Amino acid sequence: MTNTIPYLPFLPELVLLAGALVIFAADAAGLRQRRTELFGAVAAGASLVGLVLILADLGFAPLAALRSLPSGQLDVPVTTTALYAFTSLGLVFQAIFLVSTFLVALASTSRSSEEGGAAIFFGLLLMASLGMLLVAVAADLIFLLLAIEITGISTYLLVGYTRRDSRGIEAAMKFYIVGALSTALSFFGASLLFGAYGSTNFAILSQASGPVSYPDLALAGYALLIAGVGFKLTLVPFHAWAVDVYDGAPTDVTAFLAGGSKKIGLFALFLIFIGPVSLATGRTIACSAGTCTPFAYGPELALVLGLIAVLTMTVGNLLALLQPEMKRMLAYSSISQAGYMLLGIAIGTAPALAGATFQVLAHVFMKTGAFLVVAGVAGLGVGPLIADWRGLGQRRPYLAVAFGFMLLGLAGVPLTVGFVSKFVLFSAAVQAQGYFVWLAVAGLLNSAVSVFYYARVLKVIFLEPPPDSPPTAPGAVGGLGYGRAAAIAIAAVAIVALGIYPQPVLGPIQAAATHFLTVGV
Repeated sequence: MTNTIPYLPFLPELVLLAGALVIFAADAAGLRQRRTELFGAVAAGASLVGLVLILADLGFAPLAALRSLPSGQLDVPVTTTALYAFTSLGLVFQAIFLVSTFLVALASTSRSSEEGGAAIFFGLLLMASLGMLLVAVAADLIFLLLAIEITGISTYLLVGYTRRDSRGIEAAMKFYIVGALSTALSFFGASLLFGAYGSTNFAILSQASGPVSYPDLALAGYALLIAGVGFKLTLVPFHAWAVDVYDGAPTDVTAFLAGGSKKIGLFALFLIFIGPVSLATGRTIACSAGTCTPFAYGPELALVLGLIAVLTMTVGNLLALLQPEMKRMLAYSSISQAGYMLLGIAIGTAPALAGATFQVLAHVFMKTGAFLVVAGVAGLGVGPLIADWRGLGQRRPYLAVAFGFMLLGLAGVPLTVGFVSKFVLFSAAVQAQGYFVWLAVAGLLNSAVSVFYYARVLKVIFLEPPPDSPPTAPGAVGGLGYGRAAAIAIAAVAIVALGIYPQPVLGPIQAAATHFLTVGV
């Protein structure tokens, strides 16, 4: 059936936009009663509705009646003039993005109703998520970078939205300055690719053959895009901003940055580099006098991305070992996780893409959940140091067990989703043979290193005695609030459930990765 309503495929995006406008309008109208709960419910509801619509478009049978995207528009070859395209893998990433948004919005409903800035927080949360959804449907490099900026501007403001917190303002300024630099590098790289190919459309950049007028411009453009997008994904050596920003931002915002918004960098790299790495093997330099020189740059790009992945894993894990503060340790851990995700692009096969995508989903539950626990524990009066968490297993056993599942998942312990995602990813590296096997070895060694600092935290929580005067906090669900407790519980249950039985989610992801390489978006 042909869809006659042109904007209907963008219904999830429109739902988020409508939610943000409702929040801003209600705040402008002078709403004063229970703003946090109301605005949080709108944000959580909008993200949940968007998630349901995306799952319907992916073909989940119980939701077929809600499908807004005609099957004829999904996974079709992209035209050379298209600005956007709908792929199964893009919809999978949209669903992953909205899971992060939903968890953060749900948890944040438990913040104090007297806290200022609720409308700004929840409205910007939805606007940032809107940009993330647009990233996942980009078919043109300029469209992609503009969508990234929608998310970027929203997150700059989110980090400093409290205004009275000097550390948050400092973090927001650092984030803004680094973001402006990464944007400049990305657009400059896009301009160089336009000079080399005559277009910024991914169908042209990724096609398997065709002449490149200026090969040096192409390579310089890709180098600048690695740097520009690498800032978003916190790849080493473009990572230094992340720890200070994650540490200085409100912890709920940190949960969204680490668990959600940074993942747009990975999908952006999928769009930019999967074609050149996996598909564009028959390129030539513009012919002259009947002579065509081969321009095979895929192996070089794969090698560079693989080296950056190993460097990111190693630096992140080694620096995490040295951190005495919980948020900074988790921030460096988040940097190392970006290295694992990047392996999928360096390898460039369908199993590797599926493993990287599943790693992103796992990271959403593990890292978003971990930072939500940190926010909840801070609300109970526990200090920022890891040593301050002594005896949490005795004081708050359910909270400690949930946090334990998240740390075990991040370490890649069996029966957690983190183990499954790394197993799929490293297996893809071994299947690809060649030097990719060494990438798998580097990933395994780094996973072993990460066990040390996660085990240190677990030891403090479960084996050390609590302080003589443990902090107490009255209120619902042991002081957490119903929303935060529910979000943490969802994340913990998902980590274990997908670790035991991942196929209902992993199967569609593997199919989507195969379609993505076939279509060549």
